[in-house]
Amino acid sequence: MDVLSDILDTVHLSGAILGRAEFSAPWGASTEGISGLMFHIVLSGNGFISLVGEEPIPLKTGDLLMMPHGHTHYLQSDPSSPIVKFTDLMVAGPLRKPEVMRSGGGGALTAIACGRLEFNHSEMHPLLAQLPPLIHIKGGGDGAQEWLEITSRLISDEIRANRIGTAALFERLGGVLFIQVIRSYVESLPSDRAGWLGALRDRRIGGALKLIHEAPAYAWSIEELGRKVGMSRSAFASRFKSLVSETPMQYLTRWRMHRAAHYLRTEGLPIAQVADRIGYQSTATFSKAFKRYIGAAPATYRRTEDSPSTR
Repeated sequence: MDVLSDILDTVHLSGAILGRAEFSAPWGASTEGISGLMFHIVLSGNGFISLVGEEPIPLKTGDLLMMPHGHTHYLQSDPSSPIVKFTDLMVAGPLRKPEVMRSGGGGALTAIACGRLEFNHSEMHPLLAQLPPLIHIKGGGDGAQEWLEITSRLISDEIRANRIGTAALFERLGGVLFIQVIRSYVESLPSDRAGWLGALRDRRIGGALKLIHEAPAYAWSIEELGRKVGMSRSAFASRFKSLVSETPMQYLTRWRMHRAAHYLRTEGLPIAQVADRIGYQSTATFSKAFKRYIGAAPATYRRTEDSPSTR
């Protein structure tokens, strides 16, 4: 499994609820009062999106927008159009079920599919923390976003039909869409991009990350990782920290804790077995590290994740 797939495999996404907004110009809507990661797909028509304090960005049919950190944003037919809250347009109450929302002044029509996803921020990988406030993937281009066209059509058809099983399909489709967006965004970055995202594209540091992700339980040292990717210990340690913002050993520990959280949440293994699987012979040492990185002791974390209120 490649590094990006390994990271995204541990992201616990939930709460994908979608609706179709049908706006007639002039129109405007705000996500104020809605928490979590938001995304929109412009099914037809055009408009603008703006984040607080930022210049409006023009939109057209086929465009996808994702706000990974849940920033409040505004969708409008024109930057001067009046704005209402999405929550005021939802007939069944905020984000209860897929529905059609209508608003506007009776002019040209724009249809937008809207959705929300949530994930546990205590488990946020540095990759996710470095994503920008807004990811804008343009549609209707050279075929590189064929997946976006197919997904848009499926979402639009499902919202209109509201067939049995629609909620379950959207729950899974939201996670697939998230992975597609992050993959497309990372692939679009320049090769000299700094930071964690750039580390994935760096031949040597990316190679070291791959080694860590392939064998997180192995007793890696800085010397061995450096040697495996053809660098001296000092050069490797310096380059790794400049890109990843952590030392190799700090990153190794953090990734082990991400994997441990995944095992506790999905496999129900005894804590001692989880510790052993990620390279800890001492359960006490593992528990201490887990609490430091995740924010709760392993047993507490598992009880919280098993609680019906967290599902």
